[in-house]
Amino acid sequence: MQTIKKRFQISKEKCFLLLASIIFTFSNVQAQNQNIEELILKKDAEFWKGYNSCDISTMNNFLAEDIEFYHDKGGIELGSKKLNEGLKKGLCQTGKNHLRREAISESIEVFPLMDNNKLYGAILSGEHLFYTQEEGSERLDGQAKFNHLWLLKDGEWKMHRVLSYDHRAPEYKSENKNIELSKDQLEKFTGSYKMPSNDIITVEALDGSLKLLAMGKEFIVYPKSETRFFSKDRDLSFHFSKDDPRKLQIYEGDNQVAEATYSE
Repeated sequence: MQTIKKRFQISKEKCFLLLASIIFTFSNVQAQNQNIEELILKKDAEFWKGYNSCDISTMNNFLAEDIEFYHDKGGIELGSKKLNEGLKKGLCQTGKNHLRREAISESIEVFPLMDNNKLYGAILSGEHLFYTQEEGSERLDGQAKFNHLWLLKDGEWKMHRVLSYDHRAPEYKSENKNIELSKDQLEKFTGSYKMPSNDIITVEALDGSLKLLAMGKEFIVYPKSETRFFSKDRDLSFHFSKDDPRKLQIYEGDNQVAEATYSE
């Protein structure tokens, strides 16, 4: 009986040691991954700081000589020399970059690469935005995904492969807040409106919104005030005249792009 009890105690000790070893190993892996992530993100931030200021020499510090750059719109650039020449002739032709890149922080991920428990690289992936800078102002111009392969060679981290893809118009997020209008309030805007081009815009009242059909496109717009409506999908707004609700003006951003008058 004492032998069985002793064996049970030994088994408990072994289980405890095994569990402690697993927890220790897991904690070490987590700490190592966090250190790698911090390192890669720091180098990535320094690279893009150089990009935003067209500091090609700074950017080049992070590029391997045999870098391969794949772009879904601009094709392939092979080698740091060719990539640098492309930057000098393109984005940095005037010495200043007309684009500003900004990462979408919540999309960024770092994946360490190991070979027999030895770190040899990391993959950085995520999405970023590009802003066009013109005459002291800027506007959101595009959005894309990226994957960067960083490799550790001779004690240095360099980017060896870059994938830049899914370039598209940025996702529009309206900051407008809609108010509630009754069906009767919405009904007064219904009907057909003729543009100077003779194209017709038809307006239909829905539950809490209006549906507009114009040149084969449908827009659902929501009331911002008793006479102004906005789209949640694009930076478009539709203004009915306070004095005469049968007149309609269409704005993209702050610019009026069309107008129409009620047609019997």
